[in-house]
Amino acid sequence: MNLLKSFAVMLFAVLMGILLGGNIRAQKPSQVANATGAPLPKDVYPDSRTRLPLPRREDMDEEGKRIFDELARKSSDLPVGIEQPGVRFWDPKLAEATAGAGRYMKYETGIPNRLLEIAVLTAARSLDSQYEWTQWETHGRDPKDPRHIEPEIIDIIKYEKPVVGLGEKETAIIKFGRETFRDRYTTPETFADVLRLFGRKGTVDILWIMDDYSIAAAEMVAFDNQLRADQMPLLPPPPHARKWSVRPYSTEDPLPKDVYADSRNRLPVPRREDMDEEGKKIFDEVTRGKPKADGSVPEGFLPTGTPQASVRLWDPKFALLLSKGGHYRKYETELSSRIEELAVLTAGYEMGCQYEWTQWERFGRNPDDPRHVEQSTIDIIKYNKPIVGLGEKETAVIKFGRETFGDQKTTPETFAEVLRLFGRKGTVDLLELMASYRAASYELTAFDQHLQVGQEPLLPVR
Repeated sequence: MNLLKSFAVMLFAVLMGILLGGNIRAQKPSQVANATGAPLPKDVYPDSRTRLPLPRREDMDEEGKRIFDELARKSSDLPVGIEQPGVRFWDPKLAEATAGAGRYMKYETGIPNRLLEIAVLTAARSLDSQYEWTQWETHGRDPKDPRHIEPEIIDIIKYEKPVVGLGEKETAIIKFGRETFRDRYTTPETFADVLRLFGRKGTVDILWIMDDYSIAAAEMVAFDNQLRADQMPLLPPPPHARKWSVRPYSTEDPLPKDVYADSRNRLPVPRREDMDEEGKKIFDEVTRGKPKADGSVPEGFLPTGTPQASVRLWDPKFALLLSKGGHYRKYETELSSRIEELAVLTAGYEMGCQYEWTQWERFGRNPDDPRHVEQSTIDIIKYNKPIVGLGEKETAVIKFGRETFGDQKTTPETFAEVLRLFGRKGTVDLLELMASYRAASYELTAFDQHLQVGQEPLLPVR
């Protein structure tokens, strides 16, 4: 045990030295051979192996240095994890706001390492994320790693084989991940199994363990994260075609039998009076929303009408941690309300998320809302029209979202345009905003969130 711990600390120190810069200087993009013998793309930096160089502590202001040091200190106390591209450090406040939820998902939910490994592998396969899969298959095949699982399980996930011969928890997680992240439709039967085996808190945690990696997978696509130079890709092309659709929906239809009338999803609204004192404190903060600098509560925080906040409150500690990152992405970056509206609409369309699209189209239509945009602009996104007649920022945001979340391939030209218009920090903030709504769409799928009473679905069937 002590030997493993010593090895973990040593390996972590090496990784942090690489990731956080150390004495390595950010280099200009150039062609450098990787393990497959192919050169790096011209817009990828050798030090980070992404489209942004590694952020350097010495280039940050005092607040950035404080955050940098604090996150490095906290990371040193954790088991060795996955090497990360570090792009969030181009906005240190974003890195700080999101670090707690990520740490909680990986180390504090109480989900055993074996099931954590299966969950992340399933998400990586369903999202076809080469980078994440290669790291986690390596862990899973290592008998000395606490995440070790049988090779037969890895192959069931890797090649999308029928799930046979496994325990009921392993089986439920793989089915849950496949349906939610690959098929974008979680059946009542699969959800009921997960709920029976893990309870309400555990179901939220299992979903978000996978969901957290959906955000990371979007980062890998947008920033073209390359494997380490000594790695070979381990994830083959998907064995089955990826098919999904926006399903017909009507508020006139009765709710499904497993959907609660108060929440309009598969879990009832958690009640403050059923929580302990710490839970009640968190409930008040999450449902109220963090006030702005002037003391006002941001529009969009609805005391029991925000379904994501409601579901997440079955794990109050997680709800609080996740709300910090969500608040920062929506209210504290330098992105304008107009750009945020276009970003979320584009992500919502590409994910086929009826709930998110309907809320945000309503915001965009409202001339009194700061997120208001012209109906003609909404329709470009809504009907997947060619982008004509818009400003260069609006055009770049829509292209960025279409490629990253729709095509799963962000072209160098589109990335370069976003980088020119928004800078490194703004590019990271824009991607993270859209990726967070991608994660929300999977959450809404898993819990079968229905529109509010009387709402007309606004996203066309396709």
